[in-house]
Amino acid sequence: MSVEQERRRRTGKVDRLPPELKDTVEQMLLTGCTYREIVAYLRENGEEMSQMAVCTYAKKYLATVEMISVAQSNFSLLMDEMGRYPDLDTSEALIRLASHHVMNALTNVDEEQMREVPVEKLIRETNGLIRAAAYKKRIEVQSRGSYEAGLEAVKGLVFEAMAKENPGLYRQVSAYLDRKKAEGLEG
Repeated sequence: MSVEQERRRRTGKVDRLPPELKDTVEQMLLTGCTYREIVAYLRENGEEMSQMAVCTYAKKYLATVEMISVAQSNFSLLMDEMGRYPDLDTSEALIRLASHHVMNALTNVDEEQMREVPVEKLIRETNGLIRAAAYKKRIEVQSRGSYEAGLEAVKGLVFEAMAKENPGLYRQVSAYLDRKKAEGLEG
């Protein structure tokens, strides 16, 4: 099979059905109808098809439905995590979700299955999670540094003028900002 042929999606007999019949077949698959029942329905509607053709389509279609369901479930988990922790950004929520899935997978794998997984793959996947967490931490540190530098620049400009015009107010505002800065670093 050429690369061009591989790129083109293979279409089976079910894919070539009129849209309303194809939709009905898909609904029948989702509700658990047998291939025989689907073939009989299609025959009643003027379409001849083998059970094998329906089976082939069902495998592909149900795998796609399952993949969409998993994606929706993961998105829902991500949104729940972000709802529980409003200050959490998307990347941190994704790291938490991925870590949760990795831990679940590791706790549900028996020793025999663990031996079958190449060590290189485990190391590569673990390194990916570690790199993501380290990148997130580095961005937080850089952001904190920028925040502090900005605060100091504003403080310098405003305080220079304030110190000349109202020294008492200058001391009060300076003490207040220093307290807030300390609270921000602690929290």
